[in-house]
Amino acid sequence: MADAILDALEARGGRCLVGIPDPAFLTLFQRAEQRGFTLISPHHEAAGGFMAEAAARLTGKSVAVALSPGPGVANALPAMACALAEKAPVLFLGGARGALREPHLRGRFQYGDQMAMVAGVVKHAARIENAHDARQTITQALDVALSGTPGPAYLDCAFPAMLGQAEDAILPLPAPVAPALQALQQAVHLLEQAKAPMLLVGHGLSTAARVAAGALVQRLGCPVVLTPGASALPGVGALCFPYAFSPVAAEIIAQSDLVLAVGTALGEAVHFGRRRHWKAGDEARRWIAITTDQEGLEANRPIDLVLTGEAELTLRMVEQQLPKLNTRVDLSAWQQAEAARIAAWDEVARSHPAAPIHPARLVSEAMAVLPPEALLVRDGGAGVLFQLSRGGAHEGGVLWSRAFAHLGTGLPYAIGALAVEQAMGLAPRPAWLLTGDSALLFHISELETAVRLGLKIVCVVAADHQWGLEAAAYRQQSGEEAPRPGTLWSKATRFDRIAQGFGAEGLYVEHASDLPAAFAAAKAAQGPVVIHVAVDAQANGRDLPGWAELASWYSDGMMPPR
Repeated sequence: MADAILDALEARGGRCLVGIPDPAFLTLFQRAEQRGFTLISPHHEAAGGFMAEAAARLTGKSVAVALSPGPGVANALPAMACALAEKAPVLFLGGARGALREPHLRGRFQYGDQMAMVAGVVKHAARIENAHDARQTITQALDVALSGTPGPAYLDCAFPAMLGQAEDAILPLPAPVAPALQALQQAVHLLEQAKAPMLLVGHGLSTAARVAAGALVQRLGCPVVLTPGASALPGVGALCFPYAFSPVAAEIIAQSDLVLAVGTALGEAVHFGRRRHWKAGDEARRWIAITTDQEGLEANRPIDLVLTGEAELTLRMVEQQLPKLNTRVDLSAWQQAEAARIAAWDEVARSHPAAPIHPARLVSEAMAVLPPEALLVRDGGAGVLFQLSRGGAHEGGVLWSRAFAHLGTGLPYAIGALAVEQAMGLAPRPAWLLTGDSALLFHISELETAVRLGLKIVCVVAADHQWGLEAAAYRQQSGEEAPRPGTLWSKATRFDRIAQGFGAEGLYVEHASDLPAAFAAAKAAQGPVVIHVAVDAQANGRDLPGWAELASWYSDGMMPPR
């Protein structure tokens, strides 16, 4: 049945297999290697799932993850939940015991009800008990994962089925979903008539869809507001402004009379498109949404026109129908205001003492030298808020667990993204991971995977030896001097030395004046580099920016406001 799985993946554009080879899947790995698939073998199943998610989000294609029965499937549950929240079409393959002929007997070895385990964290689940109808079951799972709102699928693969030969034919590849012509014409008319249109871009766009969105913006001559976690659009980064963390974005929204939303569920982090920053002018503002899940969007706010279609295809169709339009708003004024805001943020950040290093200064220095082509990967809590607060349009792309807020995804994301790009023959580029120390410790063993694959990952670790965001929450709730139980951990941990132990380069920085040299050395290195940056633990909690925005993402009031 190994070839049936690989045939189905290949027919739907995916040629990547992630997993720790298990006896149930040895033939699958052997055949995948013979057929030239990209193979990534992680050290933990959850990390493997995150690698697959990153690859799927960048390419828009499904990636398969093979899991050993019992603990392997259980270990991958966090990755399934994350893929569901981040809308990534990952195909999880769980090795499974065959049909229990004596179900009343107890004490089975390496056995659990895996279908019950995954029920709440995948979009689709099915079991393959024999090889006879395997191909149709596999292709159906992939089609569900890729259609509508993308999401993970799970297949319970019984041992007898894996050893058999699949005989049925692969179902044909479904045609890409295109919007109805009448809806397309309506959208073009609304965009032509709007006096102040804007794009609202979420993080749910593949690389190809981002390129298509950039082309549309060039034709429209309009500003782009990026939801938290979204990537700036190629070619128009100067027209992209971060939602909530920039007053310029708030001004753009207030002036807008038409919003074209794509790649976003209009969820809590953008206040459902109707609260907080959207209140000004909401009654007169019209909405067009490109989505494959109309019901999901309209549950959050009324949408005037829905273009039901796949993002890349729909964006290109809209762009081709539009005439070249002149800019109807003063984009240059917004660009200058945003550039001045970032420059002022950097000036304040660099005025902090050089040791211990203020986290704002670390973010400022790192973003100043970030290669424009690099993939920016975010991980952590407090450090991400500093990054969002600073802002800055980065056209190389951003990966972050924005919707599920899962810590520890950063290093696996970087590995999966670079590995699949390498396999696609794209120009090699680095990934820069800006992470907190607590987050990196989740899956630090994957440094060995990065070394083994020879990936250029620059891992900048803000090390304060505490759960920074949680320490800040204690301060906010109970005062500066309040005890912070459960937030502190050993100051003896040295990430540069851990990296060296895995065969990567490791650098240690405790004075801001040494950051430029460390970044230069990291750029010159051939493989993975870990830079341990000793940051000011007090400042990481005390001076945390954007707290009010973070608290507003919890519409049930779970986070204490500041």
